[in-house]
Amino acid sequence: MGCPFDLVVDRCSTLSYKWDALLENFGREDLLPMWVADMDFRPPETVVKAVLDRAAHGIYGYERRPSSFAEAVLNWLKQRQDWEIDPAWLIHTPGVVSGLTLSVLAVTEPGEGVVIQPPVYPPFYRILQANGRVPVENPLVEENGRYVMNLGQLEEIFRSGVKTMLLCSPHNPVGRVWSRAELESLAELILKYDVTVIDDEIWADLVFPGVKHTPLASLSPEIAHRTLTFNAPTKTFNIAGLYVSNGIIPNEAYRERINELLLGLSVGTVGFFGLVAAETAYTTGAKWLDELVAYLEENADYVIRELSRIAPQIKILRPEGTFVLWMDCRELGIPLEDLNQFFVQKAGIALNEGSAFGPVGLGFQRMNIGCPRSLVTEVLDRLEKALAAL
Repeated sequence: MGCPFDLVVDRCSTLSYKWDALLENFGREDLLPMWVADMDFRPPETVVKAVLDRAAHGIYGYERRPSSFAEAVLNWLKQRQDWEIDPAWLIHTPGVVSGLTLSVLAVTEPGEGVVIQPPVYPPFYRILQANGRVPVENPLVEENGRYVMNLGQLEEIFRSGVKTMLLCSPHNPVGRVWSRAELESLAELILKYDVTVIDDEIWADLVFPGVKHTPLASLSPEIAHRTLTFNAPTKTFNIAGLYVSNGIIPNEAYRERINELLLGLSVGTVGFFGLVAAETAYTTGAKWLDELVAYLEENADYVIRELSRIAPQIKILRPEGTFVLWMDCRELGIPLEDLNQFFVQKAGIALNEGSAFGPVGLGFQRMNIGCPRSLVTEVLDRLEKALAAL
């Protein structure tokens, strides 16, 4: 039996945004889509079977969240992240982004500044700007071959009066898994300046062997009181279209505000297919996930190795997790404003353009490697031919 992650599944005409929205976003349909951060792998077969069995019932009414679902979440966090939480802290939202948005509305006021650390997931900007908050940039810096937080600048920002931070942990797009020591240094500033952190941990399960993800809120009760954490099985098990995520909010006042918003905005429901898939994934998917992470790490190493041969001008700082690569293309000799068109028109590849992750991303591209290696190989072949034609 071959590796299940080598299976190429045709996703065209399946309402896949990644595969079916190429024409409207890039002007061509014949591109290899390496952009939207979902994977081209089937979830664990136990998850597929559970969803199919539920679908076979034939009635799809309103959902009820069983206690077994919460137990599955709590057990997963304890086993995979060494984080034991009080069940009372747990809430659910349709997605992590909606949870982050609700948190911004709950803990900040219009006109307030909120720290973000670009290059960073583009919805961080959208959440703040669409809701009248001000992004305060604390860009990551490159140090000894990896990205790190600029804590000196961050302290100056906190000292100036900014009281809220949107944290991406692990970080998208640079692939850093913040070490415990780094998070402890951040925690010192959080306590010193009484800062509230809204923490996106959707990538928490996708960390490479030898690296450990530490939930910020697990550091101490004092930090937990100032942290609103959101994670999900959706990225982990490739079930993003089923819309279910977890919020862990120890601060009772914050949790009550979020619940009030969920009720007031009528966005507190999650689909029962999501509940079925998530609970099944959490209870049966550990072995599948371990195999997936190993495959993703091999994909990352393969791309970095091959790019050093065919395009040494493209620099990638090796990620510690996720399934995205942050590609520094500034030395290709292509005008930065033409870079995206080169990948689309010359190479036939759809990537995420770097400036979407903040101004510091100009000249970069984000590549999704959550796909069979044969597709990665085809991308690299296309890129090699396009570069040879320059």
